[in-house]
Amino acid sequence: MIDAPARHLTLDGTRNVRDVGGYPARDGRRTRWRTLLRSDELTRLPAHARQSLVDLGVRQVIDLRWPDELDRAPNVFAGPDPAGRVRYTPIALLADDPTPHAGLAGMYRHVFDVRATQLAEVVRALLADDGMPAIIGCAAGKDRTGVTIALLLDLVGVDHATIVDDYALSAAYFAQPATAVIEPDDWRHPELIVESTPIYMRTALDHLDAAHGGARALLTRHGLDDAELDRLVERLTEPGG
Repeated sequence: MIDAPARHLTLDGTRNVRDVGGYPARDGRRTRWRTLLRSDELTRLPAHARQSLVDLGVRQVIDLRWPDELDRAPNVFAGPDPAGRVRYTPIALLADDPTPHAGLAGMYRHVFDVRATQLAEVVRALLADDGMPAIIGCAAGKDRTGVTIALLLDLVGVDHATIVDDYALSAAYFAQPATAVIEPDDWRHPELIVESTPIYMRTALDHLDAAHGGARALLTRHGLDDAELDRLVERLTEPGG
């Protein structure tokens, strides 16, 4: 049996870049490796780390941060790409931050309830020509990214327990010493503690089902048709081995 690729990618300037391939999905399929990645902010990547993502096949970077974050700490892929290899797509997943009054679990439900239009934008970006392989990220790569990845994994039929486990990996990677070079003035310093408590994502996924009928129903109500969603499922998954 061929070993699966590494899930966590050690890239200088990052702490939380990982692949969501290899998960069992609907109808005996599994998520494709090196097709959809999730990440913390790609703002401090040295040239060799950026090239590593290009060499890996990444053709689109979707940045879910607020516009002021993009201005303050630009994504390294936001500048001109003369070779036309990587498309940079900013989509502000949140208009404001509901976390202070709603908590993280409340913020995740808020995205499903109020920002489904932006989630649909992410799907359309992935469906574009050369939209994948793609990397989706925000700041720490756990909240805005976590909800978006959870929606996509739910769409392809990954079970909730696996989605929750994938979400919870963020805290684990921040809890251990960085395996890649992080600049001393980076806010993601080794002493940083982040929270990705499983119950937060579990309750959000329960809400997605109860209030919206799951990912497919939510996206259909926001303009995506079954043919488009089936095409995305086909691109994100492959027959299980």
